[in-house]
Amino acid sequence: SDAALPWRIAERVADEVVLPALIKYPKASGRAQPFKTAAQRKFVMGAIRRGDIKIPYRRTGDLGTKWAKQPFNGGMVLRSEVGYSEIVIGEQQAEYFKGTWPTLSKTIADLEGDIALAAAAEIVETIGNSR
Repeated sequence: SDAALPWRIAERVADEVVLPALIKYPKASGRAQPFKTAAQRKFVMGAIRRGDIKIPYRRTGDLGTKWAKQPFNGGMVLRSEVGYSEIVIGEQQAEYFKGTWPTLSKTIADLEGDIALAAAAEIVETIGNSR
């Protein structure tokens, strides 16, 4: 019995399948993001004047690269280190991002076959190394 196997499977799946998929940003929608309130508009315009917000906006890439691997029940959880990830790719996705960004659950569902192959490869490697 190999107690570290669940972690190694999770790490291989994360490194070879999930994290590379998360790095790929979709094409920008090009749509203007509407203001929700007059106060929000005033705040944003003030921030632009002060230079706190740069125009045109440049994507940082953080949503694709800032993920933490955390142990969970012998396996692993990937947790975004970006505070706004929930409104961009989470289940509470903001209307503005729908149709441009897939949710995390959709991304994972689309990777299901590749995830299974990576997990199986780690198991086969472990069995082969234990002989």
